[in-house]
Amino acid sequence: MSRHSKNNTARGHFTYAEMQMLDYGTKKQRLGRDSMRDYDACFLCLQTARDPVCCPEGHIACKECIYENILAQKQEIQRQAKQMELQTLQEAKEQETKELLAQQIILDEFEKSQMGVLSKAASVRVKGVSGSAAASSPGSPVTPGDSNGKSDKKRAFELDTEELERISKQERIDVAKAIEDEAKSKKPVLPSFWVPSLTPSNKKTEYKATKLHTMCTASENEHKLSLKNLIPVKFEMAFEDHDGDFETSEPKKSAICPICRKGFTNTTKLSILKSCGHVFCDSCCAKFVKKEGKCQTCGAKTKEKEIVSMTGEGSGFSGGGAKEAKKFDVAFQ
Repeated sequence: MSRHSKNNTARGHFTYAEMQMLDYGTKKQRLGRDSMRDYDACFLCLQTARDPVCCPEGHIACKECIYENILAQKQEIQRQAKQMELQTLQEAKEQETKELLAQQIILDEFEKSQMGVLSKAASVRVKGVSGSAAASSPGSPVTPGDSNGKSDKKRAFELDTEELERISKQERIDVAKAIEDEAKSKKPVLPSFWVPSLTPSNKKTEYKATKLHTMCTASENEHKLSLKNLIPVKFEMAFEDHDGDFETSEPKKSAICPICRKGFTNTTKLSILKSCGHVFCDSCCAKFVKKEGKCQTCGAKTKEKEIVSMTGEGSGFSGGGAKEAKKFDVAFQ
């Protein structure tokens, strides 16, 4: 029979006290109310929103903060676009340099072949290139009246500039590829990596733009964001109930629903109207605003698709936003 002690480790299973003392495995802890921002807090600065605005998905933020965020994203997009343009120009310049080098090598080898001083490796390379160029060039047309391809009539000479340009380009590409293969074959299998000339170099990674539009980063599922889509938020403020003496402490203002006059909390589900920006609780919005099709505060006409549900982090209870923090450590390390 096991003893009722926290330090008893003779059992075949872990007790709750032993699990709490372990430094490995997955540990979970529910986040309390202090770890969540208020319903009217900016998701960027985490303070009470000043001149609050709302994105089309219901995320509230300060007007100044969201403007700075959009400006910073636009500057980053411009920087990425400029970086991509520089990379494209650099790649085009490198390709042009390779083609010029290949063309110069072709001319030098042709001159040496005419003088009879061409080396064996170069002659093999020239033969291979000339063979591929000959295979890619179209053959001479055959006269249908002659089986041997000979005709009594003299054929007019036609110079196709496009075909010559294509053959020349293909020849330069083949020579550049042959030069690369020759350089790879000369490279030692086990290079002395401490020698500067034999130090292996990393492959160049292609630079791609990660963002093309400004995005709202309030949630994991990012969505497009622009200045035109921002909705100005208009809370109706009222003084809180105060039981003490008003002379000793100043009464505080809090946001309330304009219809039921109840105060907003993190557990309250809110809805905002795109047409005017007034905020209501979901129950009042469903009973009055959706049925009548207009705002109960200013009378502005509103369609059902123009009503946006505002998202919040909820409370620390399981029914009002189950937020958990997880920590994982490798076992027996």
